[in-house]
Amino acid sequence: MVKSEVSTNVVSETLVEPDLKKQEQNQSHKDGSVRHAEKRRTGTCQFADRVAQVSIEKYREVVPVKWRQENQQVCLATIVAHFKTSLRKQTLPDNETVDKVNGEDENETTAIQGPENDLLIVMGLGVGTKFLSEEKILSDAESDIKGSYGKRIRDSHAEVLARRAFRRALTVEIKSLQLSASSRSENNNQDEDGDDSSCRSMDSFGILRQVKKDTEPTTEGEMREPSSCTYALKDGVTLHMYTSSTPCGNSALKKFSKMKREKFDSSIPPDTWPRNPHPCFDAHSLQLGQCSLLVKKNGTKTGPGTENDPGGNETHAIDTSRIEKKQQNWPANLTDDWCPPGTTLPHFGRGSLHSCSDKICRWNCLGLQGSLLSSLLNKPLYMDTLTVGRKFTSCISQRAVCCRANGYCYDGNITETNGNKNDDDENQNFYRLNHPSIMGTGVYLDDTGTLDMSNSKVVGQDVRFLSKLCWVWWSERSSIESNTDKMENAECIDGDEGLLFSYNLNENLGQVQSEDNKMNEYSLSSTYAL
Repeated sequence: MVKSEVSTNVVSETLVEPDLKKQEQNQSHKDGSVRHAEKRRTGTCQFADRVAQVSIEKYREVVPVKWRQENQQVCLATIVAHFKTSLRKQTLPDNETVDKVNGEDENETTAIQGPENDLLIVMGLGVGTKFLSEEKILSDAESDIKGSYGKRIRDSHAEVLARRAFRRALTVEIKSLQLSASSRSENNNQDEDGDDSSCRSMDSFGILRQVKKDTEPTTEGEMREPSSCTYALKDGVTLHMYTSSTPCGNSALKKFSKMKREKFDSSIPPDTWPRNPHPCFDAHSLQLGQCSLLVKKNGTKTGPGTENDPGGNETHAIDTSRIEKKQQNWPANLTDDWCPPGTTLPHFGRGSLHSCSDKICRWNCLGLQGSLLSSLLNKPLYMDTLTVGRKFTSCISQRAVCCRANGYCYDGNITETNGNKNDDDENQNFYRLNHPSIMGTGVYLDDTGTLDMSNSKVVGQDVRFLSKLCWVWWSERSSIESNTDKMENAECIDGDEGLLFSYNLNENLGQVQSEDNKMNEYSLSSTYAL
């Protein structure tokens, strides 16, 4: 497999770009020809459609109507929490988008009692298709002017923003749990069980619970209460990811597997999902790029025959030092002609941000929580399902987001002792290769009707993501005394700059800021803020 590290040992080679006319195939259509805004497709089960529906409803709720009307072709991704438990009657957050089964009124604000009661709540949402140019990434990495490193969001693809939003939601909830624990310890008016009603209200629809550590010895040899605790998912809570289009990279490489149409399984109840194990993965075409890591191609490169490249040749920095010697002559490592649109090979020097397929594969190895929150959680948080909209193929997605990591990810329990020889309890971090249920959905994000296909069209280029604006939203409570959601509207991010953009509803333009002010306007989902 191609390794992705960037090396300083770089050699320059001349690559001849393929003729654009060969890449762009035109197809003629009769006058009046149309196609659906999204290709008709079949979902996997009711649960997948429910995850897609609750995600789209939240998108329509938190992203301005004006922008949505002007940009109907977008990429949306979410991370959704599923609550399945015998809940007592509770009041839902005022602004929360919730999906319920058993035919209850959508406007009802209470959960229904009973063993079959379940809820779907969006925890993080991202909309976008942009990322920083390589020049901006290098500039951001090499300089630390006014402590600006980490303020820019480098990758604003929807899946990456959704995961950033989810991490922000986790951070906010952990902070709230810490405050509520402090409030309980200082409150002299607690009930006999030591449970504060205001904190109970706050935690009703949180996804985390506190896990107290064992008592620890003092210098005098006595045992005392631990100074900190960890957090874990509540019982009955699972995590589910949705993306409106197949993730860029390996998921879009429709090769090396026998593909078949998705079939809807009506026998699966609406509150559960298929749990079939993934088929044994056969890595039979590694030399052709079956499992290769890919990066997002820098959009500033010019094509052949242009004013900047009149000869049709372009010099790129090629780094083969990180590729095993026997793999350097593999066909997949000599050219990127075979790569899905918008992606290239890491050693070609045309980009450094890994594709969304690669990133989701990494999250299925290390968890969704990220390294910063790992020390606060008792084990990694993995997604139980991945639901995909457009261009979905089950076997391809399985290969891309998890199965190709077989043999490259430690699959077992990493055990760490707490340093106390007299304590038999051990802290285990359950890192593993996670194989989520991969599902398609028949719910359409862009269901506006049909598109005109008359005359000549470039094959595969009738969908254009033109707006540079991206959106990120996460679930956030306003205080420990309130269930209301503080994040009513999504943050708007300039995908070309990686910083906040002041979206003006009246003029559809951002309020222009000076460069000095821009560096202070960072997203709360950025690495700097987290």
